[in-house]
Amino acid sequence: MRLRNKKWGVRFIFGIVVIIFIAASAFAQESSYNKALDAYAQKDFKNVVKYLTVYVEKKPDPYAYYLLGYANYKLKNHAEAMKYFNDAYVIDPTFSPPPFMK
Repeated sequence: MRLRNKKWGVRFIFGIVVIIFIAASAFAQESSYNKALDAYAQKDFKNVVKYLTVYVEKKPDPYAYYLLGYANYKLKNHAEAMKYFNDAYVIDPTFSPPPFMK
């Protein structure tokens, strides 16, 4: 009986640890996206690229790709900008950037 309870306890603790890591990963992704939006508001396009590059590796998002394209466009990296604009539409062919992104 004690062995069974011990196994259950180990599984429970393992489950809690997994949930914490998943939550931390999700928070880090959102934090990266929010930092990119803050950098965008300050017209700090180098940091927009830095933060969104990390973000899209884990979460393909057409808005993030479009914003990456725009930031690269502003940095005069036109070929890179086109790549990211295209990626936004590949992920979601019906994508339409919101007014603040136009």
